[in-house]
Amino acid sequence: MRQLAKFCLVLCFGLSSASSYADPEAMAILERMGSAAKKLNYDGVFTYQTGHKVQAIRIIHRANEKGEVERLLSLDGDARELIRTNNVVTCIFPEGKRINVDRRPLGRGFPSDLLSRLSSATPYYAITIGKSDRVADRSAKKLLVTPVDNYRYGYHLWVDEQSDLLLQSNLLTDDGEVLERFTFSSINLNVEIPESALQPQIDGQELTWIRNQTEPVSKGKAEQHDEEQHLLWQVAWLPEGFSLVAEQSRRKSHDNALVEQRVYSDGLSSVSVFIEKRNQKHRHLEGGSTMGAINAFGTKMSSYFVTVVGQVPAHTVEKIGHSIELTE
Repeated sequence: MRQLAKFCLVLCFGLSSASSYADPEAMAILERMGSAAKKLNYDGVFTYQTGHKVQAIRIIHRANEKGEVERLLSLDGDARELIRTNNVVTCIFPEGKRINVDRRPLGRGFPSDLLSRLSSATPYYAITIGKSDRVADRSAKKLLVTPVDNYRYGYHLWVDEQSDLLLQSNLLTDDGEVLERFTFSSINLNVEIPESALQPQIDGQELTWIRNQTEPVSKGKAEQHDEEQHLLWQVAWLPEGFSLVAEQSRRKSHDNALVEQRVYSDGLSSVSVFIEKRNQKHRHLEGGSTMGAINAFGTKMSSYFVTVVGQVPAHTVEKIGHSIELTE
């Protein structure tokens, strides 16, 4: 019994230590990976898979003293292109096609911003080095990003040993199921990228936005909305490390209904909470819904409807949804 107790103590201590451990070599690789994605010239093809949906996308990236220019074009399905010049993004859809404003017109682009998100999230993930492998016929080091609890997903990353460019990223459940995958099938590095290669090849409708731009509601506007709705609410439970990073109130174009949104994040994973007045004419999500790595949970609360959406496990959005406290 004494030996069993000793074993349990060692096991618990080991798990506690590993829960927030970041291998120095792994962190050094991540830092170089972030720099490589921004500073290298490359021309390659990668696939983006979520659930049963797979997209093949060509990416052409050029960096110089003026910054970055990146062109992505779909290789299957509808013809679409995306041009990113530093943080300004323009998506081009063929003429006559309906524009779907989801800000993810070609997968989500290759996740080159993973380093900046991981840097602030390291207390909630263990980052270690796995076995080397090959991706796109190149030698790659494997990094394991393991969450400290089962309220968020983990990652496996494959980083090119020569250039430090991210070659593959798998988003994983706690039992190892791959929910989302980015992987290069071919890549040419340190190549000359002519201006013509960065110009769109299709004529169509354009949609432009500034990447990472947020427009939180000012205090005055928030007070006005509170008066108008007489609505006060709070999220009583969040996974450790999640905090409020953005909030806004907006009106739906079709019925002028006010929707309040708050975004919570640990730096890597994020969850959005939406609250709006119940409308008998419109159907709202009740219970859970899953689309690839995205889970949603909707519930009625008094005369309001609450929806929680995030790239986190289903039980996380449900627990957050049930914890919301609303007073009128």
